[in-house]
Amino acid sequence: MNRKSPGKSERYFSTGLTMITSRGINGPNVMTAEWVMQISYQPMLIGAFIHEGSKTLKNIEKTKEFGINVASQKQTTAVNIAGGYSGIELDKLKIKSIFKFVKPQKIKTPLISGCTINAECKLVRKQKLGDHIMIVGKVVDIRHDDSKNPLIYHRGRYFGLGSTIEQDRVEVNVSEDMLEYFKNIAHEKFVVKCVGVIVESKNKILVISKSKTALNMIPFSIPPPGANQRDHLIEFLKHTGLEIQVSDIPIMKRLILKNGKNIQRINFVLFQGKNQKSTKVMKWTHSINDNLISTLI
Repeated sequence: MNRKSPGKSERYFSTGLTMITSRGINGPNVMTAEWVMQISYQPMLIGAFIHEGSKTLKNIEKTKEFGINVASQKQTTAVNIAGGYSGIELDKLKIKSIFKFVKPQKIKTPLISGCTINAECKLVRKQKLGDHIMIVGKVVDIRHDDSKNPLIYHRGRYFGLGSTIEQDRVEVNVSEDMLEYFKNIAHEKFVVKCVGVIVESKNKILVISKSKTALNMIPFSIPPPGANQRDHLIEFLKHTGLEIQVSDIPIMKRLILKNGKNIQRINFVLFQGKNQKSTKVMKWTHSINDNLISTLI
């Protein structure tokens, strides 16, 4: 089969490498694919894109199953052989000392040992998209190996994962009570998503007391997933008894609250506000007296 060589720009995509195993009338086969990804949680679905006319596709069409074997950093030779030869050219899985196998649990197709992930899939959909065929498999069994890191492919070369790149977040030292407050409302979520308003007057900032605590904080709330942030904030302010005109320009603050070794990640979507009417719930404070408030403004 003649394939168009990738252009220069196309090589700048970075992908993982997956060995797709299948079986047919001539026994098992393996191919390497770049375009493989999980596309659903419930049910767990994996999508893969492979060339029309490949032996792997014919096998999957016949058996309605396939194996997903996400390559680890020590499997460069295996992925090179699996991707460099078709199943018509060579019985790749018989090459001595290259491929070792894991016994499947729910399918009959073999899995490859030494991978970061081995998933057993049942075919649920096939569709032609451009010059490739998309196959979607429902995962019926999956396992992983914490000791192995995935192999990355970029510009025709193999790469491994480097050091962790920390997200661009501002670290803020807060009191133990403040950190505990945010951890409680986080309910063990990795990131708490908040929306709040900044109202300034005469070098002071508007705050409200948080219920059941002695903590003062800018007016803020945690909107439900999918809610418009500004609309939710306006309704929250009305419910709280604050009459504040809210701007339509959002500001994003990504923070890590710290107290000793304990942390909590917070995303604040903030809007500037203008006080419309005084109420009993209002308090004003000098922002410089509080690390978190001074960071937010």
